[in-house]
Amino acid sequence: MKWINLHIALFITLLSCIYQESQGQQDPKFNQYMFNPLGINPAYAGSREVLSTVLLVRNQWVGFDGAPMTQTAAIHGPLMRRKMGLGFQITNDIIGPRNTINAEVDYAYRFPMFRGKMSLGLGAGVYYHVFHWDRIDYKDQGDIVPTYGVRNAWSPDVDFGAYWNNNKMYFGMELAHLTSPTISILDTNVGSGINGGDPAVYNQFRHFSATAGRAFVLNQKITLKPSVMYKQAGLYRGMLDANFSVLIDQKLWLGLTARTDYGAVLIFEYIFNRKIRVGYSFDYPLNSLKLQQQGTSHELFFGYDFGISRSSTVSPRYF
Repeated sequence: MKWINLHIALFITLLSCIYQESQGQQDPKFNQYMFNPLGINPAYAGSREVLSTVLLVRNQWVGFDGAPMTQTAAIHGPLMRRKMGLGFQITNDIIGPRNTINAEVDYAYRFPMFRGKMSLGLGAGVYYHVFHWDRIDYKDQGDIVPTYGVRNAWSPDVDFGAYWNNNKMYFGMELAHLTSPTISILDTNVGSGINGGDPAVYNQFRHFSATAGRAFVLNQKITLKPSVMYKQAGLYRGMLDANFSVLIDQKLWLGLTARTDYGAVLIFEYIFNRKIRVGYSFDYPLNSLKLQQQGTSHELFFGYDFGISRSSTVSPRYF
């Protein structure tokens, strides 16, 4: 496996953490969250009314060693005559020498409210953190060199969410990482910490997010769907996504997202049939972190729904 220079690795890792925190999050961000709401809200479990699966792959800042790469897979469906929902999701996030794997089980209780359905959800899981110190080529021998190659750590995770929707509109909110764990990134045997300071730790902040969207059906050929998402971690300044999408001929979604302090995102999704959906997004940063030619980001989405019949689900689904 290719080794990466210490300064490049730490630059990518710290820049990503600083960028994500300044944008109101430490979690991996996906542009196509509107096609996989379970990834940001456990209360969405079962809301598609069928057994639904999703796969998302994101490569960020392509062309740089140690750049973020994230993959997530999710499956969820309704239970007990659609009064409950159950889901499972797993995410693998890689940034430089750091690799984080999260596995979570989601449960939602659903009931009628205001001519729609209200869901209250709970997600419970674990994070597995891996710090690959053996992938770093230290140029400055004065830096602390761990006496081991890999540092592993576990942390529990609990999320709470609420989600309301009908055929044309939705609102949701989530409180994530309620346990707010502190993870040590260096073995306690190394010493008192970097340069004699406190032991190196990584704090996982509590996150808050809110989403909303509305579908406006103009005719059988055109549907407009504006949506927004706000996320904040701890006391850091939040991040706002504003998306405007159009559905053409009930087959092709074309969307444009504006993200605060970042730039724009182009989103495409094609609905092959009532079961299969495929999407793609492309980032176009406009802020001071713009990485020009090498720094583009790409995201692929695949969704498949099982057990669809004309009586079991609404077609087309807008979210």
